[in-house]
Amino acid sequence: MSNQDLDAAAQHETEPSSSKESIWRSVWNNNRGACLILLAELSGASMDAMARYLQQGATKFHPFQVIVARMGITFILSSLHMWWTKVPDFPLGARSIRGWLMLRAAFGFGGLYCLYYSVHYLPLAEATVFRFLVPILTAWACSLVLRQPFTRQEFIAGLVSLGGVIIIAHPPWLFGEVNDDIKPGKPAGIDKVSPAQRFLAIVVSLVGVLGAAGAYTTIRIIGDRAHALMSVNYFALLATVGSTIALLAIPGIGFQTPQSAREWILLVSMGVFGFVLQFLLTAGLQLDKSSKATSMLYVQILFALGFDWGIWGVIPGTWSLIGGAIVTGSTLWSALQKPRAMVVKKSVVDEESALLGGQLVEGGTEVVRRVSVVSV
Repeated sequence: MSNQDLDAAAQHETEPSSSKESIWRSVWNNNRGACLILLAELSGASMDAMARYLQQGATKFHPFQVIVARMGITFILSSLHMWWTKVPDFPLGARSIRGWLMLRAAFGFGGLYCLYYSVHYLPLAEATVFRFLVPILTAWACSLVLRQPFTRQEFIAGLVSLGGVIIIAHPPWLFGEVNDDIKPGKPAGIDKVSPAQRFLAIVVSLVGVLGAAGAYTTIRIIGDRAHALMSVNYFALLATVGSTIALLAIPGIGFQTPQSAREWILLVSMGVFGFVLQFLLTAGLQLDKSSKATSMLYVQILFALGFDWGIWGVIPGTWSLIGGAIVTGSTLWSALQKPRAMVVKKSVVDEESALLGGQLVEGGTEVVRRVSVVSV
C-alpha cells in the first residue's frame, strides 16, 4: 500500500472521531448556560439536603447553627472577593441605600430560618415547592410598592398555586384523615413527624415565602445602586450575627460540637456551596438568553426528590405530589408567559437577584431576558 493510501485511510479513521467531538462541542456551546444553571440548582438542593441531615443526625444541630455555618462562610468568601476585585463602596455600600440593604437582610434572614426549620419536618421536595410561590408574590408586592404591572397570568397562576398549597397541606377538616406518610425503606433513626408538626412546618414555610418575597422586593428597590454581593454580604452578616446571638441567648439551645468528620465537612460545605451557587447562577444567566434558563431553575424539585429518596428513603404522598405539580406547573407557566428583564453588569449577581426586573446590560449592549429565579 502506498503512502497516499495510508494517509487516506488514516484521514477516514479520524473523521468520525472528529465529527463526534464537534457535535459534543456544539451541544455544549448551545447549552452551556442551561448546564451551569442546572449545576447551580444541584448546589442549592445539596445545601438543603445537608441542612436536613445535620438537623436530623446524631448531633441534631439547631437551624440557627446551620445558618451560622452556611452564611458565615459565605460572608467571608464574598468579602474576600469584593476586596480582591475592588468593588465600589465596599464594605458598607453607599450611604443612601444602607437602610434598604439592612431591610433586605432582615427579610432574607427570616426567610432562610423558616426554610431550614421546615426542612426538618418536611421532605425536601415539599419544602422546595413552596419557594415557587415567591416570584408571584413578589410581582404582587412590587405592583403595590413600585407600581409595576401585575398581569392577569400572574393573578391566575397565584390562585392556582394557592389551590396547590391547600392540596399539599390537605387539612383533615377538608380532606378527612389521609395517610400521607410514604416511606419505603425508611432508614433507622429518622425523626418521626406528627401531623401537628407537619402542619406547623407548612405554616412556617409560607411565612418564609413572605420573607423571601420581601427580600426580593427590597432588592428591586435597591436596583443597580449596589453590587449584588454587597446585598449578599449584608444578608450573610445579619444572618450569622443574629443566629449567633439567638444560640447564646435563648435557653435550651446553643452551639453543638460536631461529633464526626462528616459533620464538620457538611457544615463547611454548606458555606462553600452557597458561594459557588452565586457564580454558577451568574454565569448561567449571562450565557443563556432563552427560556431554557427558566425551565432549568425548576429542575431543583427533581434533585430534591432524588435526595429524599436516596438519603431518607422518603417520597411525598399522593396529595403532596399532586399539589406540588400544580404549584410548579402554574408558576412555570406564569414565568414563561411574561418576559422579565434584569440588570446584570459584568459582575456577580446574587442567587436571588435574577428574579428581579430591570434592563440587562452586558458590555453596553441591552439584552432582554425572560427569567425567574426562586433560590434562597
